Amino acid sequence: MQNSREFTLPPFYCPLPSACSPLAEAAGDDALEWLTSHGLCGDPTVLARIREAEVHRLMGLMIPQPENEDVFRTLTRFAHLVLLAEDLLFDGSPSAGGLGGIIEQAGKVMRVMESPGYRTTAADDPYTLALVDVMNRLRRQSAPGRVGRLTHEMRRCFAGAVRGINAMHSPVPLTEDRYMSIRLDDVAGHLVIVLIEMCGSDPLTDDAWQSPAVLACLESAGMVGALDNDLFSYRKESVHDLNLINVLQTTRGLSVQDAVDETMKVRDRVMRLFLRLREELLVGAPVPQRYVLEQLGQAMRGHVEWGLTAPRHTAGSSNGAAARGASLSGCWADSPSTADTDPLPYPSISWWWDQTDQPSRGLRTEQQ
Repeated sequence: MQNSREFTLPPFYCPLPSACSPLAEAAGDDALEWLTSHGLCGDPTVLARIREAEVHRLMGLMIPQPENEDVFRTLTRFAHLVLLAEDLLFDGSPSAGGLGGIIEQAGKVMRVMESPGYRTTAADDPYTLALVDVMNRLRRQSAPGRVGRLTHEMRRCFAGAVRGINAMHSPVPLTEDRYMSIRLDDVAGHLVIVLIEMCGSDPLTDDAWQSPAVLACLESAGMVGALDNDLFSYRKESVHDLNLINVLQTTRGLSVQDAVDETMKVRDRVMRLFLRLREELLVGAPVPQRYVLEQLGQAMRGHVEWGLTAPRHTAGSSNGAAARGASLSGCWADSPSTADTDPLPYPSISWWWDQTDQPSRGLRTEQQ
């Protein structure tokens, strides 16, 4: 493969408004103080990693109008723990036990999350103690169904990450469809949607969550976020990382620039589908579902803004609005990079396109 730095990043098509919650900075300060109280910021490298990620700003951009301030603050703490889990389990060197060790550690995290009465002991590490604390807070602040969905989606993230690690070490090259299937889970798109929903005053019903049209809309949003991440983080990633740009170079023999451009075209085809489904589902939607869809639209724009400016991805300082404005200059496209609206040829996601023009199968299945 060619040097991953030798390409020009195309502008992003995202005709949606952007906003950031005024609670973000205070929630970030609270989360950092809380992490410190649990002994998770003692290592300067870890602390720098936390600061560079700007998780609190990402939360503010993804959920610009939280209707429950306490839940938003607690979920900001939780999001920091997700970052640490990602770094400790998957981004660094494999644990002493290899993939088996990673699976064991991920399983322990899930057991803690799924145990309402988890009893801590003197042998528990700081991360476990912090996780028990944040889950206890969420159980006091949120309905059981919402907490259960959060744990379900966290398990899904771990499963996707393990599949991704396995795929990268497999002698069999990844197909584009298999990549899409893995990436949809390991990038935490579903988890983000649950975080958004939990900050709303009223929950979605199970019928709404399981509606094919709604699921297609939510999953397409998650895929756009995954592909956005592939694009804005590629310069800092290895040519061996899980990324559609790498997959396209292998499957189609493309140059880096052509693979980047093709990834943007795939991304824009999914974005156009999301916009169409979202527009259809907003018609007559009850308030809880409208909240999710509106916040989700802003989250997609905010995710790109964060990805293009956070030091985690840029390796530079993003302090100050002027610096961020300069980083975002010219990054937005007025129109998609392709006029193709046909379904993508990937069986794992092509069914999404079948859900358009299906008003009776949308969010309006929930009682108003």
